[in-house]
Amino acid sequence: MVRVSFILPVYNVEKCVRRAIDSLLAQTMPDFEAIFVDDGSPDRSADIISEAAAHDSRLRLIRKENGGVASARNAGLDAARGKYIFFLDPDDWVEPDAAEQLADAADREDADIVIFGSTLDTYDASGRLVGRSTAMPPLEGVFRGTPFRDNFDKIASSHLVTNKLMRREFIEQHCCRFRCYDIGEDAMFFIDFYRNDPACLVSLRKVCYHYTESRVGSLSNSYHNERIDENFYISDALRDVVHEWGLDDSPMHSAAVKYCTVRDLQMGIKNVSLSDMSLRERTAWLRRMMKLPRVREAVHDTPLASSGSRNDTVKLLLLKLHLPGMVTILSALNRRGTAGTVGTAGDTGNAGNAQGDFFKSPPAPPQNFKIGDFSRSCTDRGSKQQKSFARRRTD
Repeated sequence: MVRVSFILPVYNVEKCVRRAIDSLLAQTMPDFEAIFVDDGSPDRSADIISEAAAHDSRLRLIRKENGGVASARNAGLDAARGKYIFFLDPDDWVEPDAAEQLADAADREDADIVIFGSTLDTYDASGRLVGRSTAMPPLEGVFRGTPFRDNFDKIASSHLVTNKLMRREFIEQHCCRFRCYDIGEDAMFFIDFYRNDPACLVSLRKVCYHYTESRVGSLSNSYHNERIDENFYISDALRDVVHEWGLDDSPMHSAAVKYCTVRDLQMGIKNVSLSDMSLRERTAWLRRMMKLPRVREAVHDTPLASSGSRNDTVKLLLLKLHLPGMVTILSALNRRGTAGTVGTAGDTGNAGNAQGDFFKSPPAPPQNFKIGDFSRSCTDRGSKQQKSFARRRTD
């Protein structure tokens, strides 16, 4: 019996896929399979995997025409035979006991999902590890009943699928599949997963997964013109889920949606900073986003201390002060300062910290510092929204 199916979407990762393969072959639990889906790579990625698979039947290679990370992961899901699904990006690696520890925890508690800790490793141009940050889930323990409804404020921003082990039967029962987004396809998959109320969640404060800082040119560090005005589909989907659950008037759920709206805006700001637009054009775009009532409200109500990194906190402060031009300048400086950072990641959309998925150590705002009323708690002013996932909202 196959207990765990690792699914790896592969595209142009010949320089780093061996590390992922080695970490899989080092697993202490033998009854797993690793499904590599080659998404039309023009490099030697498939050859490297094929050579390894010839010596271990647990490694399987599927070849397909290029269709993006979403279609590659869906092909892996269609081929999976394991009791549990573990999504692994081929430029990352897992701890030797990851499959065993996570599958044992899921079996022991009859869990639909297990969330675990991870690290974000940063490499310089020579491939030398120059930094590592550790991220742990905001919850610890076993949660039953409606764990995602009950802990929505802590889980709503946890968008990655690679730091979670999920029961395949639950995925198939609810027809969960990845949607074809360039960025954020994992967030939409996970939202579709938990909107169906998994009955048991296990959260372990144990590092099982190691992310590699995305290199320049990867999806998370590339400009996407088609997304310039389509920035809020993740927070819109969360708003729809809250509406489905009948919790529109819940202060906790409303605050979580507003927080994710701010995260979506921050991702949009990053995307625009990677474009060839002038500073004036970027500022005009940001002013246009800030005219959306739900965005304005989210920026006003989200506390500084919850905004993520120090850089994001400063940008949120500037937005609260109605200084979008300063945000544009700061983003341009950030882009210039990180332009030379090169990791070993592939082009599979590894946005380890793009959605603030546990990778945040929010600084406390200066003591006695208030502007207007942004230190107050979020209230339940979120309005009801019609059910819609990917369409642009014009409110």
